[in-house]
Amino acid sequence: MKHILPLLAGLLLLLSSCEADFDPNAPWREVPSVYCVVDPDEDTVWVRVQRCFQGQSNLYSYSAIPDSNYYRPVDITVHLLAWDGAAPESPTPIASATLADRWELAYTLRPGKPDGAFPSGLQPLYYCVPGPRLTADTDCLFQLVILRNPSGDTLASAFTSLIGILPPVATSSGTIEQVIINPSKTRAHEFGFITGCYGFIEWNPLPRGRLYQPFVTFRYQKGSDTFQLTIPGATTTTPSNGGHFVFRPFTERLFLDKVRQHLAANTDTLYCVNNVDITLTVCNDDLYQYMQSQHRTIVGGQELASYTNIDGGVGIFASRRTHITVNVPCDSFGNPDNLPQRLVDLGVGFYGNFL
Repeated sequence: MKHILPLLAGLLLLLSSCEADFDPNAPWREVPSVYCVVDPDEDTVWVRVQRCFQGQSNLYSYSAIPDSNYYRPVDITVHLLAWDGAAPESPTPIASATLADRWELAYTLRPGKPDGAFPSGLQPLYYCVPGPRLTADTDCLFQLVILRNPSGDTLASAFTSLIGILPPVATSSGTIEQVIINPSKTRAHEFGFITGCYGFIEWNPLPRGRLYQPFVTFRYQKGSDTFQLTIPGATTTTPSNGGHFVFRPFTERLFLDKVRQHLAANTDTLYCVNNVDITLTVCNDDLYQYMQSQHRTIVGGQELASYTNIDGGVGIFASRRTHITVNVPCDSFGNPDNLPQRLVDLGVGFYGNFL
């Protein structure tokens, strides 16, 4: 015991000499919360700007203030800027860049979540329609700037790069971008269950693409009635060698089981439309890091801080893209009758005349 007491005394002395850097009752401070995901395949850029508080009062007192988490339209101005010749990895990415374009976003109110958990009413948003800039200049560095009115001081800002575009290629059904390059490994732009009974998709990585997820949608119809069955593939990140992806998102058994579950209570006879839609969703590194931070924990279950790239606030400014190859011909690895016959054998509403 006599050896423990001096140790405890020294520990108490050490603790008493520490100064707390964090004051849970610090003076009131406003922190902007910003969320924007740019998609070059969409014609409109939407930005949500809110505010959160750190203050001395009980948090419930802030929630009692009407619209305390929103900015009034006269309080802020939101701008989207495109920079040529920027160096995204530099601490000062636009030091030697040229301003290629600038948009001042308009304010609008849009309906929020109508019911269920956390329903909401009209939600304030900012938007602009950049035109062809998003698809023509994906190598630009984009900047989001939120200014405080009337001073014009910068309240928050962020940078992100768009998902790049690959040269288009000609196909039997037209011209598509060279992303999904050989889904079935037998004939270009076809899909089927191949050796090993795996659905096979292959694609080229997109510039600045970080995380990829394919989806395969099978479409069926009877007369004018149609339904679809979508099976998601696993996500995969950019390969270190920069080569193309070869991915098997699901097995034939999984597909047939999904069909059986979907049609188990259906007594109608359905025709099979022998084609599929292949969708490939891609996000850049900013969005990937943000999503990763939402699912990580440390020992004891405490959540880690969310990733943010908003200077002066919290949130995310990032980009994504969605590529869809519609009505891809579907074969069954050299024997067109194999897959339809296995569908017939399920006994849940399929019969002959498979197209």
